[in-house]
Amino acid sequence: MPFRHLSEALPLAASQRHLASLSSCGTPIARTRRQSVSSIMGDVSTMPRVAVDGASIEQSIAKLRQLDLPHRVSDKPQNVEQQVIMHAIDMLLLHQRFLVLVAKALMMYGSPLHHLENNLIRTARLLDLEVTASAIPGLVLLSFEDSLTHTSETKIIRCTNGWDMHRLDQTNQLLRRVVYCKVEVDQAIAELEDIITAPPIYAWYWQVLNWGVLSWSLCLVCFGGSWRDSGLSLAFGLIGGVLSLAAGKFSGYTNIFEVSVSILAGLLSAAVAKWGCFGAISLSATVVLLPGLVMTTGVIELSSRHMVAGTVRIFYALLLAFIIAYGLLIGVEIFNKLAGNPLLDGVLMDLTQCQSLSKWSWFGTFPIGIINIAVLVNIHWRHWLSVTVVAGISYGIFWLFKFHLGLDDLAPVVASFVLGLVANTWAKITGQTAYMILLPGEMFLVPGSVGVRGFSSLLSKDGAQGLSLALQMITTCLSIMIGLLASSFVVYPRGKLNSALLTV
Repeated sequence: MPFRHLSEALPLAASQRHLASLSSCGTPIARTRRQSVSSIMGDVSTMPRVAVDGASIEQSIAKLRQLDLPHRVSDKPQNVEQQVIMHAIDMLLLHQRFLVLVAKALMMYGSPLHHLENNLIRTARLLDLEVTASAIPGLVLLSFEDSLTHTSETKIIRCTNGWDMHRLDQTNQLLRRVVYCKVEVDQAIAELEDIITAPPIYAWYWQVLNWGVLSWSLCLVCFGGSWRDSGLSLAFGLIGGVLSLAAGKFSGYTNIFEVSVSILAGLLSAAVAKWGCFGAISLSATVVLLPGLVMTTGVIELSSRHMVAGTVRIFYALLLAFIIAYGLLIGVEIFNKLAGNPLLDGVLMDLTQCQSLSKWSWFGTFPIGIINIAVLVNIHWRHWLSVTVVAGISYGIFWLFKFHLGLDDLAPVVASFVLGLVANTWAKITGQTAYMILLPGEMFLVPGSVGVRGFSSLLSKDGAQGLSLALQMITTCLSIMIGLLASSFVVYPRGKLNSALLTV
């Protein structure tokens, strides 16, 4: 009779190999770690050995199932021992498949890359797998090793690197249940496949509308625009949302998506520059494309000694800022040629010329912007309140230090430290994913528009201001990095022992 789990074969296997009393996971107990395959099987040196040269693991299993090993005592004990071995191999392959799916899910849904390798190795250790993991943006390498047979198998996992905090939180919660023996691995694989294949929680029309509303709110809060500027940003943001939908449908358009949105935003913003502020309108229309979060993440990864991943992200962020600035200037040049005279000269991104609202009005539009960012990164509506409260506390500290105390250099450090401290503490108390809670607040602090304004000034032959803005972008990223890493150390001085550490 075949066994459903390896643990069901333990009583008979113990009599064959004179093992001590063993127990499997059984009834889930809080804070109880899953037993490894090797601890369940006992001494593997007493098991029959089968050497299959040049065959894969699946082929070895098939041959092992067909092999009639010589009987040492009687037919029945020998069959039991074969069943134990085959179930052990099945469990091994099951654990490997689960780890591959976990690596794919963490990469696809925006797990911090400087924690991804450690999280995979920690999970593999709990599953009794010998694994070496390496990750760069869009690619994960897993090398499964066997110290007994001195063999290894490398799996290459290639997937896009995006932001889906709802699925990342679901993956994190599933990992906890597996670690604390509340769900079997085969059931966890089925649940993880359902998470990967599930439809997005927000339909396409909500995503398109979110582009426009996000441009409207950030035009008022971040770029000092007026009500008229924000209305124009809303219309141009909706156009960008439609183009993003087209980029998801047509793979060939994806490669020119950023530059096309930038050119169109520059052209339309130049057309309405007589009635509004060009810098606030154009930057708000392209706010989703701004590379501030990518730049900050790259700086954090470099400081965490992940040189390849950090360098790739920083270079990509700089290139993306240059593309957006170049596209905006191309759009302005097209409008100047069509209009017959240069309507826009000099520095285009001077936000001091905008007629901004009172800073006290920001607190009314700030929650709307946070909710828009939550929709952008697919945070479930049940977490909107906690995300808004945490981001509001951080932004209140930033507003106090920058506009009342006049400490411009210290404001992002203290604000990011408070953001990470509150988010990690909240996650530790409620069991939610810390990265999901702090990401919208972090996106409000990152200096993506500064980089675009810097490259725009360089392209407009204003080298001094361009270099000053580029330096300001780097120093702000360093300030946010210091605050977030310091807060993670305060809350998790030794990391997490069992579950994944999904925070900055």
